[in-house]
This record gives sequence, structure tokens and C-alpha cells, in this order.
Amino acid sequence: MKVKSLVLTAIVLLLSCCTKGNPEDGGNGNTDVPENDALDLSEYVIVFSHEAEAEEGRDAAMAMKAAVKSKTGKELPIVSDEVQEKAREILIGPTSRKESVQWYSAAHDTFDWALFHSGGKIVAAAGGCWALDKAVDRMKSAPMKTTLSEKGNIFGKMLFPPEEGSNLRILDDNIWNYTKANAPAWEAVGADCTNKVRSRGFEAIICAYMPDVFTMQEYHKSMHDDYMSKILTDRGYAMSYTPGSQWNWTPVFYRTSTLTLKDSGYLRYDSSWSDSGSKSYQWAAFTHKATGKTFIVFSTHLWWKSESVQAGSNSARETQAKSIITKVAELEQKYACPVFVAGDMNCNLNSTALKQFTNAGYVTAWHAATVYGDRRNGHHQCSADGFSRSSTKPDDGMSAIDYIFAHNMGTSKVLTFWRIQPYFTVMLTDHYPNYTDIAL
Repeated sequence: MKVKSLVLTAIVLLLSCCTKGNPEDGGNGNTDVPENDALDLSEYVIVFSHEAEAEEGRDAAMAMKAAVKSKTGKELPIVSDEVQEKAREILIGPTSRKESVQWYSAAHDTFDWALFHSGGKIVAAAGGCWALDKAVDRMKSAPMKTTLSEKGNIFGKMLFPPEEGSNLRILDDNIWNYTKANAPAWEAVGADCTNKVRSRGFEAIICAYMPDVFTMQEYHKSMHDDYMSKILTDRGYAMSYTPGSQWNWTPVFYRTSTLTLKDSGYLRYDSSWSDSGSKSYQWAAFTHKATGKTFIVFSTHLWWKSESVQAGSNSARETQAKSIITKVAELEQKYACPVFVAGDMNCNLNSTALKQFTNAGYVTAWHAATVYGDRRNGHHQCSADGFSRSSTKPDDGMSAIDYIFAHNMGTSKVLTFWRIQPYFTVMLTDHYPNYTDIAL
């Protein structure tokens, strides 16, 4: 009887060990996954799509390699989905493997992400590169079991904190004045260029970067009234100049939690060189709450046609640039502070118009940046006829038409200048957003 009792006790203890959960893994303390359901990552190879852009392909695979190494100390090999399939793979983005195809064949938001186990594969998938970054990052802490199944959405989250040492971020974008119904060319490929859809993309950018100042060009009143006004107000931004009888197509918005508005003004350029009144500048002077320092930001949109299309276009841009420089000089006399001129200049640094700025001591943010200056041209195809990455301008820094100029910096410094180019931005406007982080 004693032997029988010992056997029963052993069975009870064994069953107890098999049913005790680990609350730290999300269990309730009563159930547990059997040990043989754990995933041994050392057996896996990382696979990316050979057709995907680097941000959702090779670069994302490199990030996954680093995530696995931080988790296990092991370095996994990386291959494209052109190689022969293996039993144990970590699939990154839209690969040709059926486990990836199944996820991507369903409808997903640009900001959806998922990390799950399926058919022996670990799959990191997302609607866009920002969300894919989240799925890859989740790899560092997610429990590696056959039951792995995590998902989320990053819309509205701040994703890119300011550069270390900076205390001011200015973001600029020409947002494309298109106010009609969805264009047939877009409908044909399942895309949507209406204000309703594009405004959500702009909101995602604002939230991801949370600039202190957000300057825009081609800012149509209907975009403001129908969508952007509420979005910006809800996110803590205010318009620094209230339009009167003339609509302000080049507004400067500011983050009320970090800045106090001191003064502002607006000028619409001569009507001969301001189609629909859209070519103008608006300026605003701010006090930076954390430091008490003053600075000024201009948003402008210079005349758009080339000299070969309309004679006098070059001199029109020169005149508009001079009007900004004259106003800046006046404001610097009054406030003695740094000035930043942002906008769509519709000409490059070799043009006579922009030489007005450089000859007057203005420096582009990418030239001035002490940490990183993005040399990409910041422009691509996006119109009612469709959209693509294609651009006729080289990535040499000099050929861009969107700039942020700095003047009268004193001890302030530009730390970084970046152009924001994830694929979803291609469907927002033909100008990639750009931003600079500054130490006042």
C-alpha cells in the first residue's frame, strides 16, 4: 500500500508541474504550453522579399537579425525569397512564401502590424514600413512559442523622438492642392487621392514626429475646414495667423504645449505670379517655453513655372525671394533671433532666386546639419494621373526644390535634416515631407 501511495503522489506532482502556467508569459497560472512547443530560434533563417523596397525588405531583415541577436545572442543568416524554401524561416514583409501571402492578401491598414507563428514559420508582416518596424521590435520581447500571435496598429503614435540635444523640430510639406473626387487613375489601382484619405496620412506624419512647428504649402481651405483643422487642434496645434479675406495657402502651425506665439504676418505675392493666390509667405515669431528663447519661422511657396514655359518666371521667383529676405532683416532688427525659412521654392540651389538666400548668408538645413543632412531630392510623381517613386532630379542635395533655410543662428545649431519617405507618403503629395531638429 505504501508503494501504491508513493506512485499516486508522484503522478499528482507530475500533473501539477504540467499544468502550472507562467503569468509573465501572459498565462493565468493554471495552464502552460508544453516544453516541446517552444521555438528554437537558432534553427531559423531570415527571409526577405527580393521585390520589396529596402525598408520592407533587406533593411527590415537586418533589423530582425539584430533583434534576434539581442534576444538569443545568435546571429541568423539572411536570404531573399528567391532561395529554396526551408522548414524554419522568419519571414519579413511581403515575401512569396504562402504564410506571408495569406496575410497580405487580406485588407490591412497601412499602420497594422502582426507577428505570428504559422506552419513552422515566424511571420513579421505589416501594412507599411513603420508598422513593420514595430513587428520586428516586438520580436525582442515576445515569447517564442508555437502559439505566438501578436498584432497591433501604430496610427497616432509618436515614433521618432527628437535628436539628442535638440529642443526644436520644424516639419515642412507641400501637401498638394487636390480637392476633387477620387481620380480614375487612382481608382484603377485601388488607391484614393481624396482629401479625406490623404489627411489621415498627414495626421500619421504629424503624430509620428510631433514637430513644434508644422509649415505647409498648397493648403486649400476645404482641406482645412473639412479635415485638417480638427486634426491639428485635436493633436495640440494652433494656426499662427488667422486668415482674413485672403486665404492663407502657406500656414505656420505650432504646438501650443511647447511654444508661445509672439507675433505673425502674411504676404500674398503679386497676383501675376500667384495662381489662385496660392503663392505667398507667412511668418510667425515664437517663444520657446522650455528655454525662453525667441525664433521665427517662415512658410513660403514661390512661383512654379519654368522660364521656358513662361518668360519672366525666374525674375518673379527672385523678386519673391527678395521680399522674404527684406522682411527677415526687418524682423531680425526687432527680435534679434534665429530665423528659419521653409517651403517649396520651385527651383534649386543653382537658381538665381535661391542664390538670393545663399548670398545673404542663409544656409540650408542639410548643409548646416552637424549630425546628419539628407541629400535626397525629396520629389516624386503624384498627380491625378497616378503616383510613383520616379523622379527626374538627382539626389545631390543641390537639386531639391523643398528647403529649410537657417539665418542668424548665433549659438543655435541645426543637428539633423531628414526627408520622410516611407512608401505611403508617395500617395499623399508629390513632395516628401522634410524636417529639421535644432538646438536653440
